[in-house]
Amino acid sequence: MKTKLVALCLLVLLFVGCSSERQFLDADWTQKPAKMKILFTKPKVIVGGTEFKSTSPDYESTSNAIIEWFFKSDEPEIPEAMEVISDWFRAKIDNVMQFNSNVPSVVERVSKKNISRDTENMDGVEVKIPKVQAMSDSFDVYLILDEIEMHISKVVTTMNMGPAYNPSTGMPMGGAIGPTFKGESTRIDANYVVYDVKTGKRLAYGHLEDSMYHEDVAAETGWYDNLRQLMLRILGTTPVTRFK
Repeated sequence: MKTKLVALCLLVLLFVGCSSERQFLDADWTQKPAKMKILFTKPKVIVGGTEFKSTSPDYESTSNAIIEWFFKSDEPEIPEAMEVISDWFRAKIDNVMQFNSNVPSVVERVSKKNISRDTENMDGVEVKIPKVQAMSDSFDVYLILDEIEMHISKVVTTMNMGPAYNPSTGMPMGGAIGPTFKGESTRIDANYVVYDVKTGKRLAYGHLEDSMYHEDVAAETGWYDNLRQLMLRILGTTPVTRFK
């Protein structure tokens, strides 16, 4: 059991250890907004490194490999509730805000055509910061999520237990193969920015990703956990998620 726990920890580190995360937060942003608007562009679904073009009930796709991947288990990993990814994404963000903030929020999808992007160099990494042409003064701040990618991949890892030894000679006989772990990894990436509506100032911006390993079928549950952690990391140090 200890070996298995160590192996799972190593897998978790594998998926969250390497990232291009960058964050900026204006230290002067201390006033809790009275109302917030959250805009997001349509997320891409990346299955095993290939974009999944459709989440219709027929699972239409240009790649037969993706269809085969979905039906390797007894039931599709993406359930009917996620047929329309944008609707699912909006509902889950709304759920996160209801339980983690007392700032009234409106969540809407925005067309990528209505988003322009500035390129910001953040510690040597180029990050595309989204912006809209106009913001309604009915809100104090806008949060925009852009270039969203929802990844899922199958994981098969075999642990190397080190060399095995001949009991009679004490000489190594080669590497001993340990247990094999199978599961799935999920990840959500996004660029984001928070604007002050009155001044147009950026209050926070950057690129974040949240990843995790699952021993069993993941998909919706994994992505929801990823999205929740992503939102809390974007807003967790801001006045938006403070209940006082």
